[in-house]
Amino acid sequence: MPTVTVHNSHPRLRVDQRAIARHVRHVLDAMERRGALVDVSLVDDAQIHALNHEWRGVDDATDVLSFALEDEGPALPVPMLGDVIVSLDTAKRQAAALQRALRARGDDHRYSLRDETLFLVTHGVLHLLGFDHVEPADAEVMEAHERALVATFTEVDVQQLDRSDHAR
Repeated sequence: MPTVTVHNSHPRLRVDQRAIARHVRHVLDAMERRGALVDVSLVDDAQIHALNHEWRGVDDATDVLSFALEDEGPALPVPMLGDVIVSLDTAKRQAAALQRALRARGDDHRYSLRDETLFLVTHGVLHLLGFDHVEPADAEVMEAHERALVATFTEVDVQQLDRSDHAR
């Protein structure tokens, strides 16, 4: 069984950490990476901004960062895939934007902070597994996996939210 740890260091916002851990285990199982270790950190915009600046040279907050570790150092008996860091501030804004878009279209589906956080964690774990969205063909593959994995917790098409600033 995959080992997943979830830490919430956000000063105010809370998301069900057990639901996140269960979902990450589901993603790893679906992607045939049973037994892998993943650490998920839930932070605020200031924390992710600092990490984004330090590690990517981007002086701005982002929604999710992934730091793959599997290729570093000696082989471990249990593969440590890496860390996924999610800004709950950004996730909250993105969830609200998608909920407004749904309402504007007359769609009565609900989309919450929990849903957006689970989507961002899914996205981050897929990056840890080597998926990327820089090239259009790679993005199609990654988005297909995201759609299948996200369908386990929401009927909302999360790809309809404009995430063009994600690659910043």
